[in-house]
Amino acid sequence: MKKFLLPFASVALLSGCMSTQLVPPPTDFVGSLSDEYKAEFMKFNDAPSRPFRGGMQNFQFDQERSLLTVLYRLPNPRWYWNVHKSEVEKDLFPYVCNEFDHELEQGLGVRYWYVGNGGFVTDVVTDKTCIDLNQG
Repeated sequence: MKKFLLPFASVALLSGCMSTQLVPPPTDFVGSLSDEYKAEFMKFNDAPSRPFRGGMQNFQFDQERSLLTVLYRLPNPRWYWNVHKSEVEKDLFPYVCNEFDHELEQGLGVRYWYVGNGGFVTDVVTDKTCIDLNQG
């Protein structure tokens, strides 16, 4: 299993509330990983939460969709994300393309879900995303 800690996010204080139910956001993405790759990525579901700049990092792999969702959760319902989707995508998509190039070619999708106040879900990184980044 690849190490998948990423260096990007910041938080600030603000009042509000945060949902404790972590049901992944909907997506239209459907990938096509082989059963061998799916078995490897299912291990992410059992990985313990990791501290991440005051919050927690978790993973959810949906084997039916071949989709890895990297979750960042805030520890306090009064905190909010002080980053924007476009900034995160600009910084993290090249990283994902580099780290998961072969898996993306095989049909993996990767997205990031920032859970909490001001949270968002990135677009899904696919092999096509990486091809477009390399051409741009």
